[in-house]
Amino acid sequence: MHSTHFVIYNPMANHGRPKQQWPDIKSQLDNANIKYRLRITRHPHHASSIVEYYLLSSFKNNELPESIIVAGGDGTIHEVLSGIKKAQKANSKIPNIPIAIIPTGSFNYFADGFHNKKENNIDIGTKIKRNEIVECNIGLFDENIKNQHGFFLNHSGIGLDANILSLKHYFNSKKSRLVSRFKYSLSIFPIIYYLSVFPVNIRTEKKDTISIKNVFMVTLLNDNFNDDNLKLIILKKKNFIQLCYLLLVILFKKHLKLKPNLEINAKKIHIDIPSLEYGHVDGENLGSRFYDINYSKTKYPFIK
Repeated sequence: MHSTHFVIYNPMANHGRPKQQWPDIKSQLDNANIKYRLRITRHPHHASSIVEYYLLSSFKNNELPESIIVAGGDGTIHEVLSGIKKAQKANSKIPNIPIAIIPTGSFNYFADGFHNKKENNIDIGTKIKRNEIVECNIGLFDENIKNQHGFFLNHSGIGLDANILSLKHYFNSKKSRLVSRFKYSLSIFPIIYYLSVFPVNIRTEKKDTISIKNVFMVTLLNDNFNDDNLKLIILKKKNFIQLCYLLLVILFKKHLKLKPNLEINAKKIHIDIPSLEYGHVDGENLGSRFYDINYSKTKYPFIK
């Protein structure tokens, strides 16, 4: 029995700017007579634990929400989906709850790719009322060595970008943000200078195997939410100017305009890397590991 909607609000997204947006969001929901329960995130990964607990408890009480409304950026959406998947792992009877997105984060790539410009101007109350549900593709990964399974909204990477993200997470954990940012900036240059390369073996659903050496970055993109294909981009080490350009792209999270050494579009992609390399999914650090990993896509309902 659907009783109400569930709102996850991240006030710290985009450097706290959603705090100024919330009164307008609340007004839109109230004016549309949307019944909802609100939960506010307090720290990283809080949204995941909130959603997991809420779905498990609401299922017992036969009060699953009609939808989950997410006010935040890509990171908050990822956490909410993670919480849903954890709840479903604990109780397989919990269905996929449709997600409605209010893009208030620093990075809203998923929402921007999912909605067109006209839809971005429609208030959230109207979207919930019309309840137009679309099955949208998200990426999946199954890592065989550590038996780890997960998903990604936008991209998953191994190599240079994951190295820099790992370094960023380390310095973000320090108390002094100003000193940490300074040390973080200085620490990036040794990564570029001492950048290691690694071999990659690639296999698609067509069973053709490609082996490529001297790779420094592997990226899986979910850049078309209506397409079942993933895009694999491989970059090989060339020169210092190229690396500096890539560094700026990663730091400022801009779109890559550099021609890849290899690009593959396929529904299923297997990657084998026999050396310890850093990895990430949607910016979440996977740590340093060997890779025997399968990538694919699955569908999840979102309210358009």
